[in-house]
Amino acid sequence: MIFSLIVDGLAVGSVYALVAVGLVMLVKSTGALNFAHGDFMMISTFVAYSLLVQLELPFWVAIVGALAFAAVLGMVAERLVIRKLMTGPMSGIIMGTLGMAYILQGIAKIVWTDDIFKFPEFFPGDFVKIGSASISPQSIGVIISAIIIITCLYLFLNLTKVGTGLRALTQNKTAATLMGIKVTKVYSLSWALGGILAAFAGILLAPALYLSTGMGGITFTGIIAAIIGGFGNMFGAIIGGYLLGILSSVIPVYIPTELQGIIPFVLLMLVLFIKPTGILGKKMVKKV
Repeated sequence: MIFSLIVDGLAVGSVYALVAVGLVMLVKSTGALNFAHGDFMMISTFVAYSLLVQLELPFWVAIVGALAFAAVLGMVAERLVIRKLMTGPMSGIIMGTLGMAYILQGIAKIVWTDDIFKFPEFFPGDFVKIGSASISPQSIGVIISAIIIITCLYLFLNLTKVGTGLRALTQNKTAATLMGIKVTKVYSLSWALGGILAAFAGILLAPALYLSTGMGGITFTGIIAAIIGGFGNMFGAIIGGYLLGILSSVIPVYIPTELQGIIPFVLLMLVLFIKPTGILGKKMVKKV
């Protein structure tokens, strides 16, 4: 039983990791914490649902269409909202992204209503027996898919010229600008990638959970995962996501239902109490 719960937790943690990585990447590259990230995920997943179920397009066409929509949405958000707010205080960016979140929720409610939809499973089949544990093919598929996505992102950031430019911007904006990197284009790219990661997270989560306009609340879970891992560290975001997913799956077996909702926050407080910078976070050194 515990083994199957851990596998289910790894599947949920895979989604948390994708959300957390997307959030961290945007913070490191543009300095903006996107509170609409979960709603990017939600509306992109609705687009995938419409293409796949309502228009009955082939699986890969629907997925590519949803990812393309998410990339365009991210670039439009960066160009019309974030770029105009970046010269102001962080509070302006926070309120701007919160505004985008409510706008996207409103659009989704008008187009798709506030009902709960069943998203088709991508990995159907009978449960896999490992000893006494029964493992869902959906969980295995989500874990493998997330690993592939994260690996592709890592290779893109480390083996391509564009990815290297994005990494350079995250480390030192001034130096990157002096080296000829076009900051505005990299900003648009990072928001497009953020949108794609959000779409992948929603497409992997919806079959195991549900599809509704309330899915955007996962933004705060992603933020918690990123803080647990060490905000600003992508590998930390991955670790935080998987750790949060496993514990959120296993611990509910041993505690009352009323307390299950506080698990992420208790874990967050414990990690910050032991290591305030997060698991992989680096301590800031004050310059005298």
